Amino acid sequence: MQDIEIRQAKLYDVPAMARIERESFDSPWSADEITKDVASNDGSIYVALALVGEERAGYADMRIITGESQIYNIAIAPEFRRQGIGEALLAHMIEKSEELGLSLITLEVRSGNEAAMALYEKMGFKKVGSRPGYYAKGSEDAVLMDKVLGETEINIDISI
Repeated sequence: MQDIEIRQAKLYDVPAMARIERESFDSPWSADEITKDVASNDGSIYVALALVGEERAGYADMRIITGESQIYNIAIAPEFRRQGIGEALLAHMIEKSEELGLSLITLEVRSGNEAAMALYEKMGFKKVGSRPGYYAKGSEDAVLMDKVLGETEINIDISI
């Protein structure tokens, strides 16, 4: 895996992020939509950018609502896929959510995106529901997943 730097996205990153978005999704967000999130300064939106050297390799967009975070997008440029960048971005968003004292992270993923679901499960997310026909093209279902933060597993051995 290459060295990956993750930082908060800046306005000058938007053109590269819009390109990554177009190359990643059937219904991509526009540069204007990405700009609004990157420019948000009210603390309710956080956008992370992954850099490999000087190249913008991917980004993640998260909204913060009432003590929880929802990951809206994780997009990786085609030439950087399968190099651990998506996992690094997801780990960063989990860490950022924990730093903010949030209790839960939610996301939705296309039911046919098995690679993404496998990554989310590896990182501790659990399937909690679905939205039938949520995605317009092909009427694909959305799988709802979440991860509880700050939860510690307690193992008690009671021998009588």
